[in-house]
Parts: sequence; structure tokens; C-alpha cells
Amino acid sequence: MSDNMQSSLKKNFAVTVAVLVGLGVTGTAAVVFTTSMPSVSIAAEKTIKGDVIYRERIALPPEAKLIVELADVSLADAPAKIIGDVTIDPISGPPIPFSIDYDSSKLEPGHTYALQARISAGDTLWFVNESRHSFDPEQLQSKYDIQVVMVGRSETSGEATGLFGKEWLAEDLQNGGVIDNAQTTLTVQEDGSVSGSGSCNRYFGTAEVNENKLSFGQMGSTFMMCPPALMNQERKFFDVLTNTKSYKIELGKLLLLDEQDEKIATFAPNI
Repeated sequence: MSDNMQSSLKKNFAVTVAVLVGLGVTGTAAVVFTTSMPSVSIAAEKTIKGDVIYRERIALPPEAKLIVELADVSLADAPAKIIGDVTIDPISGPPIPFSIDYDSSKLEPGHTYALQARISAGDTLWFVNESRHSFDPEQLQSKYDIQVVMVGRSETSGEATGLFGKEWLAEDLQNGGVIDNAQTTLTVQEDGSVSGSGSCNRYFGTAEVNENKLSFGQMGSTFMMCPPALMNQERKFFDVLTNTKSYKIELGKLLLLDEQDEKIATFAPNI
């Protein structure tokens, strides 16, 4: 093609574009350019499917419901952040299928995620998963099975029998939760001796138990220094012991109560 012909074609193209743009501005004609872009929200929407299972052959109350959550469990000193969840109500026997929709754009690199499930009826917890069911967003499985276990019932032979000789693990202190993986434990023996871990330091002391009445004496402990979050939890734990006036065992869990009979701590058997 000659240079003159190329120059002519370029000029004609430029004129054509100018005319089309001009027509679009004057309203006589319009040129519309469209492009197809994927929706970010649609692209980020993911689904987790699976079954919740338990081995016990038991008829659940009619009001029982199942809650399954995808949680960010990265921060040891903060409550888990819920990324997605589903409530199934009513429910039948196992396996109980579930499906959680979640926004994958809320997942952060380097964070740890887990699936957790619980079955409750009113304020009563019936089943809960004891082991962690890790979730890796980079290796999405076609199906996830979550096994839950039945929460233990109260001792029929008397609450004192249920209290003694067990290592109890703190699940809640002063209605503020606890740090994951921080072992705050309590063991009360029949002779009144008390021992355990406050989160950072080992401690020892005595307690007086009379039916459902419970009070703790002065505690001795080691003197290690730990991160501030652990030290803060340990202080809360010792405050709980100081303020405990009674206790009860409910659904297999140890509840410590203050002088107003208000719950100030919850413990579960450390198994």
C-alpha cells in the first residue's frame, strides 16, 4: 500500500470518528460502547456444603435448631469473627445437611478459618463440636462433615461428686469469653485442695465446699510474665475465685456464682 493511500485512510478514519462523536453530542445520533465486566459480588459469593452428624440415638425437642458458622479464629485474644452462618429449624436426625453462603472477599490472607456447629433447644445446649474443623479457602472441598457430641448431663448422685477430681477448663469469665488455646483450668479435690493454671502461672490453694456453697481461700502461684492478654485473663480468673460463693453443675458444665447468685464463670471438663 502506498504512503499516500495510508495517509488517506487515516484521514478518513479520523473524520468518521469525529462525525460520529459530533452526532452523539448534538443528539442526532449516538454511538454506544458496551463492555461485559464480571460482577465482583457474584464472583465473591461462595457456598460451603456438608452434613452435621452425631452418634447418639436420641429424640431432639421440637424446638431444637442447628447453627453452623464459618468463623475467623485467627485472633487468640478476641471473639471469633463470623464470616457466614446458617440456622436450620426445625431439624431431624443425623445426618443434617447444611449450606452456608459466604462472601470470599471477606477472607484475609494468612488468617485461620474453621467451621463450628451447635444444636440447642431454647437456652439449653445439646450438641457442640469439640474438635476444630479447619476450613482452607484455597482448597474448597465438595462436602464437609462436622461431628458434634452431646453435652454431658448433671451428675445424678449429687453435684459435689461432679465437682471433685476433675480438671475444669474455663469457657467464659465474667461474661467476657476467654482466649482460645489459653488453658485456664481449675481442679478441686475432695480434701479441699485446689490447683490449676491461671492462663500464665500455675496456682495452688484451698476451697471450702458445703453442698452447693463454694468459696476459695488465698491462692499461691508462680511468678512468670506472659503477654498482656494472658495476664489480663489470669487477673479476671483470680477475681472470679475471690467472688465465688456457690456453684452448680448444669448440662455437664461447672458454673461459678457470686453472692447475688449470678453466673460469673463457666467451665467444661478438660478432656
